Amino acid sequence: MIESRISIDKLIDVVRQGGRVQTGVDVYNRNGTLLLAKDVMVEKIKPLEIVRKNGLRQVPVAINGGVFDASGKKINMGSAGTPGPLPGAFSDPEPIKTKNVTERLKEIRELRRFAESISIKAQAGIKTAVNQIRQTKGEFDVDAVSEQAAELASFADQNRHPFAYLPRDLFFYDEYFYSHAANVCALGSQVLHRFNRAFSSAVEKSLWSSPALAGNGSSGIFSYYYPGEIDEMSFGLFIYDLGKSMVPEALLNKTSVLNKDEIELLRRHTGDFGFTIIEKNHLDSTVLRNMIQYHHGPIYEGEPGCYPVELACGMMPPYVRICKLMDIYDAMISKRSYQDAVNQVTAVTGLFRSYVHKDPILQFILHAFVKTVGLYPPGSIVFLKSGQMAYVLESEGPLIIPFTDKSQSPLTFKPDPFNAGEQTGVFAIDSNRSIRQPKKIWNCLPAFIREIALPGDQATPEVTAVSNT
Repeated sequence: MIESRISIDKLIDVVRQGGRVQTGVDVYNRNGTLLLAKDVMVEKIKPLEIVRKNGLRQVPVAINGGVFDASGKKINMGSAGTPGPLPGAFSDPEPIKTKNVTERLKEIRELRRFAESISIKAQAGIKTAVNQIRQTKGEFDVDAVSEQAAELASFADQNRHPFAYLPRDLFFYDEYFYSHAANVCALGSQVLHRFNRAFSSAVEKSLWSSPALAGNGSSGIFSYYYPGEIDEMSFGLFIYDLGKSMVPEALLNKTSVLNKDEIELLRRHTGDFGFTIIEKNHLDSTVLRNMIQYHHGPIYEGEPGCYPVELACGMMPPYVRICKLMDIYDAMISKRSYQDAVNQVTAVTGLFRSYVHKDPILQFILHAFVKTVGLYPPGSIVFLKSGQMAYVLESEGPLIIPFTDKSQSPLTFKPDPFNAGEQTGVFAIDSNRSIRQPKKIWNCLPAFIREIALPGDQATPEVTAVSNT
């Protein structure tokens, strides 16, 4: 009897960390070839990678099988590779309900208009700062940049990730440096607030559950981070990458593989370049130094490909971990000089699988991130069980609008949006299917979706030409 179906990526991650897998049931590909024998204990990732190459996204595990950690203890993996219900400490005290679709679409359009104006202003501000740093070899208008960071953070925290409604740059990357700073600050500040509320609540509940304090009740005033500290962290989320201003632009935009010397030069943005900037501007702050120095560092023990590694993961402040997570997420869903944008659904689930079950603090951060962006962020593309593809207008619900028929040919008419969360049949989202790169389905997008997916000045014949290359 099959007990559960487990994501192949989760199983690979377990084995990579020294664990083992026994399915308890024979696993075959579509041609009937045996991939995993039911009684074999899988201790290396290669057999699981073969399963993945054969197109299997989930593997059945029977009651007589199981997944075991490095010590041999059986792990309860659940049944899927997506986030499950959150424990009480992570609950949202003010859940947002999806409203009437027509009413909500009007609100989204208005929210997008405000968000776009704030984002453009912030990008212009960080661009000015970059030019000032290049001209003065380190100095910039700190007050102006601080004011824009505060505006970004305040607007984001009051409006539930409003910058997700902005069109994504799927084909062009010239302004990536500036849009990346604005996006990380806006999203990171909101994740920071959500983490702070959840973690503070959990700590306070734990403190007042002590037998010595039984019956006294909670003071209700504990906060892990206080407003002034969060303001400084939001500022850090805006400028943590400014060290790249002192890296040659040709290197930042290089499309080929970097050599050893180029890698070392680029990595200086987390060290002496970044420190030069904060020192020349008299920004004597441990928060800023930590964000600049460690936003590429490991946020769990043994994380590969990180630098520098001298700070133990247990000493990594939560705000630095949030900074790194937001840096990775926005980089994944944006066009870069050397890679295409990834679909947001792919990015969210990929990050969740990479960082889940690592350590308690990281779990608070990860759940704050997932609850902020949603499993289906605005602007992402999903498959329906009917075979149609749909564009996500709103993560709450989610609210979607189909743009292909069942054979995935573009629709010739504009359908009405609907709440996919209320669907159980063919119009429900197929969580087992996901595109990776939005660029690849550009030619499937009808005009009414292109107008949403890209800024007006990019929805031109030039875009179509780029998408065909």
